[in-house]
Amino acid sequence: MIFGKQKDVPEEISKVKLGKWYSGLSDQDKVKVGRYLRTSDTASALDFSLSVMRKANQEENNSVSILLGENILRDDLSDIGRFDVLEEIIPAYYGAKRYEDCLRCCEEGLTLIQGLIVKIKERNGGSLPENIMCRNYMINVLVGVNGDYDAGDAALDRFFKMGLISEEDVAYRKQSHKIHKLQRTFDGIFTMKLKDQ
Repeated sequence: MIFGKQKDVPEEISKVKLGKWYSGLSDQDKVKVGRYLRTSDTASALDFSLSVMRKANQEENNSVSILLGENILRDDLSDIGRFDVLEEIIPAYYGAKRYEDCLRCCEEGLTLIQGLIVKIKERNGGSLPENIMCRNYMINVLVGVNGDYDAGDAALDRFFKMGLISEEDVAYRKQSHKIHKLQRTFDGIFTMKLKDQ
């Protein structure tokens, strides 16, 4: 009887002991996940999840990335493992327009990164990666989605204090926010005038 239940579980899933999770998926979600099995890393459940999430993110397949990410985040992960998963689920939440979830994960990532900066630099050749999703997407949501330029500028100051951004970058990005705000204001006035005509 046990064998009958597990026979529909692909080898890659069984190898990383995610059979129970997989069996609980809808047929549609099984098909979605199945697209990524052949290229997945089966060293561990974490490695598997990250490899599928990365591939899904490249194809902007947000639902698959979220599916894997939400599952593996329930596990007891190391700080670096949890950070890596957050870095993959953040753009997926953003792409799925789940902005509150995106911001929540950005905040958690920023909390974790403080204790991981040395390790992150070590594995990136001695410097911080150019793309740090918890930093970048926090600005994307605060400014791009919410239009909260003050919160965006405050976040930039916070990133500078944390060592995640240079002083020059802060000045450049704040200037960019001013231009963006002016453009939004101008677009709003232009739209109002067109409606009045």
